[in-house]
Amino acid sequence: MKIQELFEKYCSRTEENEYICRGHYVTLEPASGEELEQLRKNCREHHVEQRIADELEEYYRQAGSLFNYFRCDDPLLFDWWQDDEQRSIWLGCLDDDSFIYDDIRHKYAVGFAGSSDLGEYDSLEEMLEAYLKEGQENGWNE
Repeated sequence: MKIQELFEKYCSRTEENEYICRGHYVTLEPASGEELEQLRKNCREHHVEQRIADELEEYYRQAGSLFNYFRCDDPLLFDWWQDDEQRSIWLGCLDDDSFIYDDIRHKYAVGFAGSSDLGEYDSLEEMLEAYLKEGQENGWNE
């Protein structure tokens, strides 16, 4: 997954590593080694399946946050990971849109307040591309 390529394809670039997405300036600043180590630790503590932990780490190596919301080492990523009925990684928000990984359904999702109202996806890349593409198609990424 090449995050910058997705932003280059669907968003307007304002300067190096900065893009307009749905009327917001988004910076693609890679996570530091320390942030990635904390992400790995948090994933282990919450028993996130290795495939998802690896996918998240790959994303955050390229962009330390999703739409400039939480940095990857922020414990609030796991604020919605509570019990066997709710285990979601809260990746961030942009306006009213929330981005999560639902460990019970094994899906990434976009919706309101952690729901999947706006779509479910099998991978982080699939979710991100669909969201950026919709923004481009509606003229929101200029």
